[in-house]
Amino acid sequence: MILLNRYVSLTLLLFLASLGFNAMYMTGDGRLHALQALLYGPWGLVFGMYGWFANPLLGLAMLLHRRWRWVSLVLGVSALGLALSSFGIDRMPDNRSYNFVNLTHFAPGFYLWLLAILGFCLGQAWWCRQARQGVSIPGWHWLDGALMVVLGVVIHFALEAPSLRFEMNRALEPQPSIQPIDPDTI
Repeated sequence: MILLNRYVSLTLLLFLASLGFNAMYMTGDGRLHALQALLYGPWGLVFGMYGWFANPLLGLAMLLHRRWRWVSLVLGVSALGLALSSFGIDRMPDNRSYNFVNLTHFAPGFYLWLLAILGFCLGQAWWCRQARQGVSIPGWHWLDGALMVVLGVVIHFALEAPSLRFEMNRALEPQPSIQPIDPDTI
């Protein structure tokens, strides 16, 4: 019962845990760290990748979880749908060479992120059902606030870390053409 009362805390804890792992592995020994995916995910819009937008939907769903419980559930399920759309990604820009490379498989950070969203949806659905029977949905707990502060600090310091920077202009540059070595080659 304690887990059901603290499903928002559990969601935030899983979300924070996901940021400590890689999110995707790509060909050529490439990888995308989950924290980097969080920071630069909005650029996915340029490349037709919309899974990152599950993050703001999940955040909004958590903010509304008590007052507008059904709206929160719809937002959470929408976030889950957007997150699951990530399984349709075939190619990603590599964070070192900025060339598009094939995605080989998803990493633990990605699955923890999905689990966080799924956990929120299941918890919110359970409490929506309980609220129909007159049980009040649990409100905010001090742990929720503490985890949100930790998330904010992690994002702040990640934005300052040079190793997590992604130069978008390099990702949008055309691929260099390969020049033949021998001048007589066609």
